[in-house]
Amino acid sequence: MSEQQWTDHPRLRTWLSDQEAAFAEWAESHPGTWDFSTSSIDALERAVRADFATSEWEDVRAAQHSPRVMAPAWYLGEVCVRAGAVWKLNPAAPMDPETWEGPFVGVPDDPMEDPDHEDLYEDEDYRPAAVPVAELRGMFLKSPPWRLRDVVGEFEEWGRGGA
Repeated sequence: MSEQQWTDHPRLRTWLSDQEAAFAEWAESHPGTWDFSTSSIDALERAVRADFATSEWEDVRAAQHSPRVMAPAWYLGEVCVRAGAVWKLNPAAPMDPETWEGPFVGVPDDPMEDPDHEDLYEDEDYRPAAVPVAELRGMFLKSPPWRLRDVVGEFEEWGRGGA
């Protein structure tokens, strides 16, 4: 494993703190019960869809570094954390503002974090992971019955040993 942990380093802590503050502001203009429950993800999905109701997918992508997308993405990730995920960021990854999508959520002790992960991973060793910013963008591309709550559902199922 790398010297610096994927789950605890300054870039990750700063991003999480910044997004938590941004979400508090975002929530002021998006009334609801923001209690980090799986059911609150339905309200989050409705709010984000309403914010971008007259937009195209490209508009959502263009706004991905703004609080309009990053704050609700943080909230989605936090709900996943309560379902068993942890926040992660590859400490060696460059932070190119054109391509960087922010931290992701994954399960603890994922072999992907080990430099020899190809030797440690087996096809049947599926472990859920999600990039919340990309999941919010994806809402505008995926067809029903897919819902944003499905992201959280993968972590809940994994936690129950069903994955």
